[in-house]
Amino acid sequence: MLGVVAIATVAVGINLAFGASATAQEPGLGGQWAQDQDLVNRGAQLFGANCALCHGEQGRGLQQPGPQAGPSLIGVGAASVDFMVRSGRMPMTDAQNRLQRGPNRFSEEDTRALVAFVESLAPGEGPDIPDIDGWQEADLSHGLELFTRNCAACHGPTAQGIAVGQRDISSTLDVVPPLEIAEAVRSGPGVMPRFLEDTMSEEDLQAVTAWVMDLREREAPGGWSFGRSGPVAEGAIAIIVGLGLLTIVMYLLGEKAHDEYDEVEEYRGER
Repeated sequence: MLGVVAIATVAVGINLAFGASATAQEPGLGGQWAQDQDLVNRGAQLFGANCALCHGEQGRGLQQPGPQAGPSLIGVGAASVDFMVRSGRMPMTDAQNRLQRGPNRFSEEDTRALVAFVESLAPGEGPDIPDIDGWQEADLSHGLELFTRNCAACHGPTAQGIAVGQRDISSTLDVVPPLEIAEAVRSGPGVMPRFLEDTMSEEDLQAVTAWVMDLREREAPGGWSFGRSGPVAEGAIAIIVGLGLLTIVMYLLGEKAHDEYDEVEEYRGER
C-alpha cells in the first residue's frame, strides 16, 4: 500500500513540474522589455509627451470625439505598437487622416521604451513581437501559397497594393522590412485582419515574409516591369502613349492645313 502511495506521489510531482513548465510561456520580446522598469519609465515619459494627447495618459483612449481622439491601446500588444512606431504611422497629427508610412521619429531605444510602456499596461494580452529569425531559409513555395490565399486579394498578386474600400488602400510592400511584415500579419493594422498563431504558425509567418522579400528582388523577364503590375498595365501604357502621339500628329497636321488654308484665302483676297 505504501508503495502505491509513493508511486502516486511521485507521479503527481512529475506531472505538476512538467505541466507547469509546459504551460508557462516565456514572454516575447515586448514582454521582456516591459519587465525592465527603467525602460517602462522612459516609455511613460515619451508616451506622455507624444501620444497621450490622443490616447490618454494611461493609453485608455479619449472619450470625446474629435480630430485628436485616438483609440484605447490597452491590450493591443507589443507587435502593434512596434509596427506603428517603426513605420512612422504614429504619432500622427490628425486622427482623421489615413495612416501612412513615414520615417520613425524615435531612436531604437526610445521605440523599445514606448513598446515597453504600452505592453506594461496589459501584459501579454495582445500579440507580441514575432520571432522570425531564419526567415531567409523558409519555404518560398509555401509562402506563395499562403500569400495568394490570405494577402493577394488586398495587396495584389505582386504586393504593390490596391484599393480595398472607400478610403482604404493597402500599401505596397516593396519598402517594408521583414519584421514589420510579420508584425502587420500578427497585429492587423487598419482594416487588415489579424493572423494569430492559431491561424498562421511561426513557420507560416516566416514563409510569407520570405516570399514577400523574394518577390521584390525578382527580375522582370519582359523588360521594364511598370511596377510589376503585369501585361494589363503595359497594354494600357501602350494605348495611352500611342493615342497621345496620334493626337499630337493630328494636331500638327491640322495646324499645317489651317495655315495653308489661310495662305490660300489671303492670296485670293489679294487678287
